[in-house]
Amino acid sequence: MKKFLLYLLVAVTIQSCAIVHTPGFNSGYKRLTAEEQHKICFVSSVDEIPDHNDGRIMAITADQLSVLLKKHENTLLYLWSPHCSSSVCIPLSTIQDDCDKANLQLYVLTEYYTDAFLQNEHLSNPMLSINEFYYKTSYCNSYMKRFLSELIPDNQKESVSHHRFLLFSKGRFVKSYEKMEKASSSL
Repeated sequence: MKKFLLYLLVAVTIQSCAIVHTPGFNSGYKRLTAEEQHKICFVSSVDEIPDHNDGRIMAITADQLSVLLKKHENTLLYLWSPHCSSSVCIPLSTIQDDCDKANLQLYVLTEYYTDAFLQNEHLSNPMLSINEFYYKTSYCNSYMKRFLSELIPDNQKESVSHHRFLLFSKGRFVKSYEKMEKASSSL
């Protein structure tokens, strides 16, 4: 019985280590190269977010995103996971083309950094991420919940769960969508 418990303990420990290093469980910031870390700009309250993609990823808070969203008539925020293979996850080049055709500003909020730089070149606006230091956690699920709870009004939070496409008009949350086609056709 003691051997079984020891084996079980070892197996659980090994499994938990594998989960912690799985893309999407945490931000992956600590596993980036020094060059990649240098390309992430943790935006302070006095910094301006550029109006074009310069190859960096802007790590922001919900308040900073709210200010950015108010600058545009209609904006689509895509909650993107670099390794998502679901039918609701679409390539960044495709969504940028779709938003350009629909006259929608597009901001992509990457859930984690692993392989995010590989797709960044397809975007007109800077890629965004959540400032894990501001939210005091590197766990994706935790900082996503905190970020979205600040961004979305209380009476509409339920509608956002499990949706990747969030539509805003002049900074005001309009609706969330499971699929991009529904978001662009609702305008």
